Order: sequence, then structure tokens, then C-alpha cells
Amino acid sequence: MKGLRYILAIALLTAMTPLRAQDGLDIKTPERIARMIESMPMKIPQSGQFRCPELSGTVMFYAQSENGITEQLGALLFSDAIRKSYDPVIISFVERLWLELLLRKTTSSQNSLLKEYGVRIVLSGYPLGSGSFNNLDKALDVINALSSFQITTGGNEIDLFMRDTTDVTLHFYIPASRDLLFQFDKKEHEERLIRDLNANKITYRQSQPESTVFARTDNGLLAVGGDCYMIDSLRNDVFYTADRKILWDPQNYPEESMRNILMGAAAPGHLLGITLNVTPHTYNRDIKKFKIPMNLLLGYLQQQGFRFYTGDMGRDGDRCQCLLAMFHPTYNYLHILSVSFTPEQLNGNAEVTLKADLSTFIPQHNIKNLFQEK
Repeated sequence: MKGLRYILAIALLTAMTPLRAQDGLDIKTPERIARMIESMPMKIPQSGQFRCPELSGTVMFYAQSENGITEQLGALLFSDAIRKSYDPVIISFVERLWLELLLRKTTSSQNSLLKEYGVRIVLSGYPLGSGSFNNLDKALDVINALSSFQITTGGNEIDLFMRDTTDVTLHFYIPASRDLLFQFDKKEHEERLIRDLNANKITYRQSQPESTVFARTDNGLLAVGGDCYMIDSLRNDVFYTADRKILWDPQNYPEESMRNILMGAAAPGHLLGITLNVTPHTYNRDIKKFKIPMNLLLGYLQQQGFRFYTGDMGRDGDRCQCLLAMFHPTYNYLHILSVSFTPEQLNGNAEVTLKADLSTFIPQHNIKNLFQEK
């Protein structure tokens, strides 16, 4: 309990001043892309493929736009088949990075950029600028003659591996960091998250726990899950009755019933009537409160590949509070949703609006560094 309260306190540190109400969010060309456009030696099309002889006579470049806003600018390195089969965020980052490197002109300046980003490009064991790997064209030769392609994720570093038809290997070692991989800074990303949440039509899919091992809880229930996130009390558990039926008993077990909703384990009918009145705790102070069906908020984040973990924040009188930590295993950041409710609000069949707090884009290492459960 103490651990969960501490985590929530950390998450809310970014929201100590009131949010300013605005008529709308200003979605614009990401600042990082805008800076690249300014650095280009030619005027680029807002969208589509183009050549830039000043940078390369062999590489095709491209820009992507949406609703008149340039969203991506990079070198067209990979085939459509690779684009469809692998994480588009990672692919877009590498192609954007390649253009940034070409804008640097010299190998020394390119290495300075790689060091700033924490990225390593290694050709047959040699980092850029060492051994026979004296320029980017050597790496481009591998990319243009691919026989093998693989992306390994799941830790603190992403390994994008390539091999050509002559068995020359090329690695991009990339920090698994939202701040690096996305073209948006946190404020821009928050604007897009809120926009996408409000436009989302994807509903929360009922899920089944991967584990089939039942463990008895302190209050006599059964739980399936067993994995924790950061601390023992923040878990992916789903709760069952003693006869191994999914728990739904808001009067006697309100926290466990809510946690089953948050984990997508409760019957869909228990979720469909809930609307959240969300107070956002964000870096961007222009984002105001909003209402959204819980079904759509959770459905969007589920579809984006987040892993869900819940915890019990305890009671204040008859009011309960549960926590949902949504962690993205590839980009190493999380959102935290705290939901406040009474047992009576879950008991009825009528629609109900619950208060919630949403903290966004929290780097995983912040929690690791600031919190240690005793």
C-alpha cells in the first residue's frame, strides 16, 4: 500500500499547478521534424518521395504528412515488406536518423550525433569511423543487399540486425527510450495521445490470463497472474472466487472487482456503463480535463501494446482507489491511471461516471530510481 501511494505521488509531481483550459489542442509539425526541414539544402515536398543530390546521389528520401502536417522525414532505406512486418516506430527512427547523419556531412560530426543519442552503428564488428567502416556508404551497401533482417526488443537496448548476401553484418544498437525513438517531445506526444483517445473507437478486448496457476490471497480469494511490475503490490493478477469463477462482488470485494475490470477480465457488461472524468497530469499544461468511456480508453492502450498491472490504493471512508500501470515494453515508459469509486457505484446496472487521474509518459527509470519497496 505504501509503495503504491509513493508511486502515485511521483507520477503526480508533474501536475502541481492548475491546468489551463483551452479551446483545442494545437497539433503541429513535430519540432524535431521542423528542425530537420530547416536544415535541408532544398525545399522538400510536404508529402512523398524525393531526391536530394546535395546529401546523396543514391538514397531516396521521403516525407509523410497528415492533415497538412509533416509527421516524418527520413531516408527511404527499407522495403515495403520490412515496413509492414516490423515496428514502424523503430523503422521510422532509423530512417530519420540516417537523414540526420547525412546532414552532418563528416564522420566525426556523425559520431558526435550518435554519441549524443547513445546509438551505435557497427559494421562487421567495427563502429562507424573505425577499421574499414570509414563512411555510411559501407553500411548502405549492406542495407541494399539484405539477406537477413531482425529486430530484438525487450530490454534497455534495441538491436536492429542486418546481414547481406556476402555475410557482412550491420547492427544498430538503439536505447529503448521514448524520448529518442519518437519524433515528438513529451508535450507534443501528450497532445496526440489525448487527440487519439478522444477519436478512438477500439473497444477493450476481454482477456484471459496466461497462467493457469491459482494462488490464494490474504482475503481468501484466488488469483491468477503472478507477475509484478517494479513492486510486489503492483501485479497482473486476475481474481477468482473459491470455486474458480471470475470474481464480481463489488459490495464485499470492491477493489478486486475493479481490478478485474482494469485487467479486462470482468464480463464486458460491467465495463460498458463506466465513463471516466479524467484529470490529466501532464507536462503540457494546456491539456484540460476530459470525459471518456473507460472501455475506449483501455481499448486504445491495449491495442498500442501496453502491459497492464493493477494495485489497491486503499480506502478513504467508503471511497476506494485502484491503480492501473500501463507499461510499454519496447519504448520503456508508462501511463498511470488512478480510479476513485464507491462499491455502490459498481453495484448498479445504470451508467456511472467515476473520477480518475491520468499521468502520462513516465520514464520507467524514474520509478526505479525514486522508489524502492521495503
